[in-house]
Amino acid sequence: MNQQPLVTIAVAAYNVEKFIRKGMDFVFAQTYSNVEIILVDDGSTDSTSDICDELKLEHNNLTVIHKKNGGLGSARNTGIEHAHGKYIYFFDVDDAISPDLIEYNVYISEKYKSQLNIFSFHVLNYNDPKDNGEDIVLEERFINDNEILKKVYCDKLLFTKHGNGFVWNKFYLLSFIKDNKLKFGNQKIQQDEPFNMQLYPILKRVYISSKVLYKYFIYSSGNNGTRFLMDKFEIVTEVFYKFINFYNVWEIKDKRVLDYIYNRYWNNIIQSLTSNMIHKDNPMKYSEKINHMKKIIESNEVKRLIKYEANNSQISQSIYYRWIKAKQPKKILRYSRIRIFFGYLKNKLNNFLDN
Repeated sequence: MNQQPLVTIAVAAYNVEKFIRKGMDFVFAQTYSNVEIILVDDGSTDSTSDICDELKLEHNNLTVIHKKNGGLGSARNTGIEHAHGKYIYFFDVDDAISPDLIEYNVYISEKYKSQLNIFSFHVLNYNDPKDNGEDIVLEERFINDNEILKKVYCDKLLFTKHGNGFVWNKFYLLSFIKDNKLKFGNQKIQQDEPFNMQLYPILKRVYISSKVLYKYFIYSSGNNGTRFLMDKFEIVTEVFYKFINFYNVWEIKDKRVLDYIYNRYWNNIIQSLTSNMIHKDNPMKYSEKINHMKKIIESNEVKRLIKYEANNSQISQSIYYRWIKAKQPKKILRYSRIRIFFGYLKNKLNNFLDN
């Protein structure tokens, strides 16, 4: 009889035919043996579904679930619902993990009885062969008091370079998630951080590790951040209010965190007005884009951002601030196109010089 605690590795897959075999190899290569792997195909339209079924024939501890497309959050919730492990880990197949990731986290979790482990990671630009990447190393410590966790979160975790809202550098006690009925949101992007925000106010035992166990690839295209989304403004607004609720529920009372929330939302608003509007997959006509942008600019949320600017210079220093305040969507759209054009020329020139 296996005395090792069972670990569930939950993997969501949607149109990842280019990555899934290599990504799943990292899962199958784990040094810890007592794992169940739940691979959720979220209604893929490429060959991902077929590859999932082929992998199932090759690995007895792999369960494949095919479902209607509902987004990454929905797929991960399916993984939670079908999980039987004592612990659960969420992996993104377009990244890479150390072979001892599960073994190390089980050891830490069993030793410290932690409800959550947070570990360090490596960041690498996938499209730049000259990039050697960098290690993002967290300060090693065990926390068994929520007030101390709040201070560490504000001082150390929130402002981690590249962010710390991810689920892939975290290892969860499954019963903690299920007992507290925690779920991922249904928004198409930015599910990770709102999910983790549900945990922090109620966590009591957290281990933060300096051990680098994950390799996070930054892609120049093809990921969630570069997709066109018709409802992007509504999605980022929903996430903004979740942040505000988190700030109030945990009674953080730290203006640095509030500034982070507003600056993050501001950047998302700018993306909604710029890159999302000029995206090649945007089907809207010019007049429709202008009307869509007007609705965003005239929304109560943007008015709230403009009002908050009085105490936040980062927002007012944005090149778009004056045009948003003056309600001039045409200038925003024109400038966005110019930036894209000169960015294209710059990349062409750099490629020419490199060759």
